[in-house]
Amino acid sequence: MEVAGRSALSEYEKRSAKELARKQKRVEDDAEWRAAIKERRPVVGRIASALTPKPEIGPESQSTKAWKTGAEGERRVAEVLAETVDIEVLHDRRVPGSKANIDHIAVGPAGVFVIDAKKYTGQVEVRDVGGLFRTDERLYVNNRDRTKLVEGVLGQIGVVRTALGDEFRGVDVHGVLCFVGCEWGWFMRQKHIKGVTALWPNALADHVSATGEHVDQVRVIADHLRLKFRPAT
Repeated sequence: MEVAGRSALSEYEKRSAKELARKQKRVEDDAEWRAAIKERRPVVGRIASALTPKPEIGPESQSTKAWKTGAEGERRVAEVLAETVDIEVLHDRRVPGSKANIDHIAVGPAGVFVIDAKKYTGQVEVRDVGGLFRTDERLYVNNRDRTKLVEGVLGQIGVVRTALGDEFRGVDVHGVLCFVGCEWGWFMRQKHIKGVTALWPNALADHVSATGEHVDQVRVIADHLRLKFRPAT
């Protein structure tokens, strides 16, 4: 059974366990060192032990927690898609020949939607940083350049188009970045950059279930993609 965010959660659990084991080992090694130096040189050893900070387990690193956060974002998007009618959904699918995965693939009357879920904070903006004589649009989230996310979705679009093959050549493939927990300004407008739509979870249902010419092909397209993209875990 496919579960949204499973591969991200699995990676988090693996990294979390390794990180905890490393920290525990440092604490144990430190305790052994303190006991040994005090035994060998009681006076100097006590001074050295007192002046040397003890390692602590401490909170998880941001790089490890990011995997858990990613899984939470994927699950929120999956909840929205589960309540959306007239679509078929594939969650957490492995890109053939790669360790990469696609968070969600939704098939609706308007075609196929490749959805990358991100749980971030801050405002989502599209800025043109190209200057007076050229255009260079970039995606910013919380004032950080996140344009690489757009490029990642564009790559996934290409993979899905290839998987559709000649049989479904006329089916449109749309790219979506769904941000969980972000801000969108007063007017709550979706953002569009390089053919990719950035939106929030509550706007996703209408987007992927929009009317289109493939209403009678939704199931067969989804079944075709299920054969091409196996579950990531």
